[in-house]
Amino acid sequence: MTLPTDLFGVLAEAAARHGERDYLIVGRRAEVIGFAELARRAEAFARVLAAHGVHPGDRVALWMTNQVDWAVAAYGIARCGAVLVGVNTRLTGREVAHMIGLSRPKMWILEANFLGKVQAADAVAPILAELRAQGVPLPLVMLRGPARDGMVDFAAAQRQAVALPPLAPSAELVARGGEGEFPELAGVAAILSTSGTTAAPKGVMLGHAQLIRLAAAVAQRQQMAPDQRFYSVGPFFHCSGYMHGLLATLLSGCTYFTAQGYRADEAWDVMTVEHVGLYHGSIIPLQEIALLPHFERAKLVLDRAWYSAPAVEMARLEALLGARQCEVYGLTETGGNVAICHAGDSVDMRHDSDGRPHDGVDVAIVDPETGDAQPEGTPGEIRVRGWNVMHGYFRDAAATAKAIGADGFLRTGDRGVILPGGFIKFLSRLKDVIRVGGENLSPLEVEEVLMAHPSVQEVAVVGAPHPRLGEVPVAFIVAKPGMPAEAETMRAHCRDQLANFKVPTRFIFLDDLPRSPAVMRVSKARLREMLADPADA
Repeated sequence: MTLPTDLFGVLAEAAARHGERDYLIVGRRAEVIGFAELARRAEAFARVLAAHGVHPGDRVALWMTNQVDWAVAAYGIARCGAVLVGVNTRLTGREVAHMIGLSRPKMWILEANFLGKVQAADAVAPILAELRAQGVPLPLVMLRGPARDGMVDFAAAQRQAVALPPLAPSAELVARGGEGEFPELAGVAAILSTSGTTAAPKGVMLGHAQLIRLAAAVAQRQQMAPDQRFYSVGPFFHCSGYMHGLLATLLSGCTYFTAQGYRADEAWDVMTVEHVGLYHGSIIPLQEIALLPHFERAKLVLDRAWYSAPAVEMARLEALLGARQCEVYGLTETGGNVAICHAGDSVDMRHDSDGRPHDGVDVAIVDPETGDAQPEGTPGEIRVRGWNVMHGYFRDAAATAKAIGADGFLRTGDRGVILPGGFIKFLSRLKDVIRVGGENLSPLEVEEVLMAHPSVQEVAVVGAPHPRLGEVPVAFIVAKPGMPAEAETMRAHCRDQLANFKVPTRFIFLDDLPRSPAVMRVSKARLREMLADPADA
């Protein structure tokens, strides 16, 4: 199969194949758009962007929740050869200012408020003032919502598109993306931000060709097809919703169900009423729909799901939901995926490995200090080389050179291992490894033991400073509703299955674990901060 060369080409081909069939559905059908209608609206929006001075290679920042207009804007940006800058809707004004200042967009598109809670439009003036003080070129602001002075009205601009002149073919415009101020943007489709848990977020440049090839590979591994219905609340501004969601479903012809804001009852209704067979994203929706009082396995037709979670929890959910659970591994710098289990892989591999790397993607496990290759079964740093690796960090050549070695391998900062058969397994972030009296302890090992306890809903293990041992493990636990969970019970459970130095010295019970703003991954940096502040821990 010959793949299109640019993202709008993917949409155009999908529109030609599937016509007016429903493509993207938000919430309980609060918004619905078909393949062909999305292509028409994206084409029109590209004309609007061009009319407002957006040229190939210019950046367009998009600060909106999951909705039809996000997809319209994103594919319109691709259509005119510009570069999408995905802005996290959970960021503060200061953090948004950093991302806007870094990416220097020609236009900034946002909705007036997020779910009636975050008044995004009110944040614009102070952000622009901060950028002005820094000497950063100010973007033209386009607002989805009630019009404000000095801003372009999103809806009105689309209505005017019919009178605007047509554009050159999208592939031709994309090819001109490196002709402007930043030659490194040649072929780049999007700049997505890193999580920024330990430093200011960096802008990851991802290309049209690599994203398309990656989405096609994911769709093939998960056997996605036009007659299937896919559900994910993964945010569009992140690889979870952008590549695994919007792009993989377009390439495969799946109908895509999402939500502006996740709620377990809505997720349950959509999955059952709409007969959803495929799921991707965070483990949380699957856990929470299973806890709903009206949950009935017989009402689900879910066949498979792919996400990242402890093996014991994947096994529990597979038994509970009757759907094959598949592990994945990836990071923004690899377009969101390196390896993914096949739905037909054995249960052990689907739950306790992250699958095999995609064809043409090399994975090496090396000693992080010496760079020496580690044999099969020996942990080390995961390094990745191949067509899925980012073009680099935008406007940060030093960070790019630090991340990608002269040999072309991306230093992921992740600790993992190669298993028999070429499967790989993520173990932890290198910085998360706990050094207990000279012994290396993987938090994942302790977390998996604790997850096997019937009272534990979720757990995260981090290292705490210790005057004699250097570090000791501490476990943060969220108990299942109505289930007793006490420190001594957890300690006894661990002692039965772990060496003494691996048993957490403290068990701290929380109502919820702190999470990173992009994909709700547990923030271990915040947990360490809580340990450092007695008032929090």
